[in-house]
Amino acid sequence: MPDFAQHLDRYVPGRLRELNLPGASIALIENASVVATRHYGYADVARHIAPANDTLYQIASISKSVAAWGVMKLVERGLLDLDAPVQQYLSRWQFPPSEFDANAVTARLLLMHFGGTSLSGCGGTPYDLPWYTVEDILYGRTPPLDDQQLAYAVKWGLDPDSYGKPVRLICPPGSRFEYSGGGFTILELLIEELSGRDFTSFMSEEILRPLGMPESGFELRPEQRQAVAVPYSDTLEAIPLYRTNGKAAGGMYSTIVELARFACAELAGPAGEPPGRGVLSPESVAEMHRPERYAETEMGLDFYTGLGHYVVDMGEVRAIQHTGGNPGWRTVYTVLPREKLGFVCLINSAGGNELWMDLIMQWFNSYLQQ
Repeated sequence: MPDFAQHLDRYVPGRLRELNLPGASIALIENASVVATRHYGYADVARHIAPANDTLYQIASISKSVAAWGVMKLVERGLLDLDAPVQQYLSRWQFPPSEFDANAVTARLLLMHFGGTSLSGCGGTPYDLPWYTVEDILYGRTPPLDDQQLAYAVKWGLDPDSYGKPVRLICPPGSRFEYSGGGFTILELLIEELSGRDFTSFMSEEILRPLGMPESGFELRPEQRQAVAVPYSDTLEAIPLYRTNGKAAGGMYSTIVELARFACAELAGPAGEPPGRGVLSPESVAEMHRPERYAETEMGLDFYTGLGHYVVDMGEVRAIQHTGGNPGWRTVYTVLPREKLGFVCLINSAGGNELWMDLIMQWFNSYLQQ
């Protein structure tokens, strides 16, 4: 791993310039411990501020993997059956009438993106405007996408027509993979209803702080705003900082150090600590990591859905991972449970896909060559 960290120092600065990217933070994990963090470019181009270990990034859809831990916490406490109709737990919202059977929607299917629900992404609101509630999203009371978000949705193949409309069933539950931020917004409401607490507080108190992630969260504290990297478009223009309306779907903020700490917690520790680190049981982590169904092909690899995670088999090596993308942000984390290795990359640009895909394959190949 030291050799690969040195390779990053030689390689990444030039790639940032070639790809017109502002900055990136990277963490390398070996033996379930962070062995290196690296920062390149700028968290704020105009003020020439470099990213650092305490720079906050919006981690976008990696939030779904973290939210899955919250769901499994409810399962461990006996409050939730993953295979029961999710509607039986909800009083603040119900599915609108549909030709499809809403009682077939379970928490397991929602975690796998097999729930049949609409709304691929949840959109965002500038920080100077009021926050929309989870019910606002589910009932379709959020505004249409602004020009910045609309362009992003079209570019990345999201369904712009589903924004600002009620979350509904668009296919029979369990019938096919249908990526859905709306489904994770239902899970966000589920956590609130079953815990009796707001989602942000529950996740902070039950998952993030016990994992040693005090600066991470689904809402920014006022004093944290200055620590957030500036998000940029793929043409290197600074764009507004949006609060993602669906927190569980894509609204979490974290630092490279703390997100790497989360990745380590999904592995057996260097001194024999179990996956879950006592916050969840090893059995719950294993259930999240178990491949349930085929999802899609990316980078020439077949992805299977776990619970809030993707499972990728690369020859004899199994990787657990999730990626994230919101306007101004591109993120990825991946762990190899058997090998206790991991890679985390946070980029403050919507155009960062090519960089992280390049780096993650280089990292994987460097492991194979050892």
